[in-house]
Amino acid sequence: MQSDPRAVVARYWDGLWQRQDLSVVDELIGDTYVRHSSAGTRALSRAEFKKELGGAWRLLHDSTTTVEDQVADGDRVWTRATTTGINLDTGGMSVVTWLTVHRLEGGRIVESWTATLPGVDWR
Repeated sequence: MQSDPRAVVARYWDGLWQRQDLSVVDELIGDTYVRHSSAGTRALSRAEFKKELGGAWRLLHDSTTTVEDQVADGDRVWTRATTTGINLDTGGMSVVTWLTVHRLEGGRIVESWTATLPGVDWR
């Protein structure tokens, strides 16, 4: 298990949003993961989080995610990232900018605050 918060979060972005490898959830996410987003605050099990990821990946086909900026302070890591891909609902190219703060505990991600900005490209 990695203890450097930046390395853990870098692995999260690469493993989940670049390579779409669900085994990363078991490796990096706490038993309970609290997610704050525009949809509200929810406590998710790893299985529930995997299911949500699968749904997101199905919507954006052939996606690529890049981390543009990242800063760590103690147990929190702030990231600005960009995902591009083909939106299967519209058939057109989509871009989503992410602003996310991850909180770690014991080398695992246990909480996040995420704002996604569809159609915004800050690269």
